[in-house]
Amino acid sequence: MKHITQLENFVHPPLEANALRKSLLSAVYTETIRKLSIYQRSQRINARYCAPKKESTPKYEPSARRSSRKGTSHTLDGAEAVLNEKMLNEIRLDQELTLLQKIYGTALAELELDTTDVTEDPVRTHDQLYSVIEAQKPDKNEVEQALDQLNANKEALKALKIQLAEEQQAAKTRIAEQDDCIATLRHNLRNVRLLNELELRLVQRWEENRYTQASIVGANEERTLQQQIADLCRRIDGEERIIVQVDKFSVKQFAELNAQIAAWQQKYARVMEIKCAETQAKERQILKLQKSLERHRETYAERQKFVRDYLAEKEEERQLYEQQIHRVECAVRIQAWWRGLMVRRGLGPFKKKSKKGKRGKSKAK
Repeated sequence: MKHITQLENFVHPPLEANALRKSLLSAVYTETIRKLSIYQRSQRINARYCAPKKESTPKYEPSARRSSRKGTSHTLDGAEAVLNEKMLNEIRLDQELTLLQKIYGTALAELELDTTDVTEDPVRTHDQLYSVIEAQKPDKNEVEQALDQLNANKEALKALKIQLAEEQQAAKTRIAEQDDCIATLRHNLRNVRLLNELELRLVQRWEENRYTQASIVGANEERTLQQQIADLCRRIDGEERIIVQVDKFSVKQFAELNAQIAAWQQKYARVMEIKCAETQAKERQILKLQKSLERHRETYAERQKFVRDYLAEKEEERQLYEQQIHRVECAVRIQAWWRGLMVRRGLGPFKKKSKKGKRGKSKAK
């Protein structure tokens, strides 16, 4: 049905006989490649799941495992020979399947090239397909190569077994160490549990003692509070009596204060009359003083103007005097500088005299 559907897909518009043949060949090639790949994959999966497993020995029978090693060595050799033949057959089958898959793939590629290249010559030589077939021919030493590979795999398996034994030994030592650690941790846990129980009992006793102590303290505080309440009641009674007496005293005092206020008001009226007369006299005196103050201000302004003029004249004279002194000092300094310059350079009256005679005498000596 699949080929028919492919043909129906290809035949629209109607094809020639050559195109139909190529389409049929391409469908057959693709189907064959697919079936070969599926078969090869199934063979590999079966070989993976059907591999012989080791018989597990229980941990509590180490002596039986050691004794059974020598007895089972001969059976393992026979099984290994059978497995070697089976593995060789599987390797050969796998290589043949890959060879067929490559050949069909090359043929399919050439067929597709033929369908695409319509303009080229229809008569084509399948050189590429022949070269692939020639290249993929099995070698005569293929069995020997497979045997060498098998021997190498055996050596690798032995090395892996040795490594597995070493790792098992290391794992046993680690397990023993972990058992020791677990034992110590259990012992520490037991000690911690006992310590926690002891602390719990102590805390419970401490809480009980604290409760009894708190109850005793509460009873004592209750007695003291009741005594304080009785004292407060006595003090309240005494304060009520004092309040009654204070009310009586305040009424009497209020009456006395009203009488004093009336007397002080009369006295205030008399004093106010006296003070008003005094203030009027003081106001008249202030008016007189203000008039005299204005006269004194005028005189003060005139005298202040005279003083300012006098001080300005004095300041001008002082500046002129200082300026004259500064000029004299500058002239003296310039004269001293000029005289020193004439002395140092021997100018004018300070010209140095020649000493020729003395120089001749020194030469004669």
